[in-house]
Amino acid sequence: MWKKALKVTGLVALGVVDVLLSVSDENNQLDELDDGMGNIIADGEELTRAEAEDAQARGELYDTYL
Repeated sequence: MWKKALKVTGLVALGVVDVLLSVSDENNQLDELDDGMGNIIADGEELTRAEAEDAQARGELYDTYL
């Protein structure tokens, strides 16, 4: 019983760590595109941070580089 509970707890902990690491990778792209004034410049457009996060969630900023 205890082994099964420990195994489930370990799997949940690994899942949480995986999610936290993937979120930091997504924000890294926005940090690179930040103009230093709180705006994101991508594809020749100036977006607010919230607009850029929404566009990234939709997959529109996937291939955008500096």
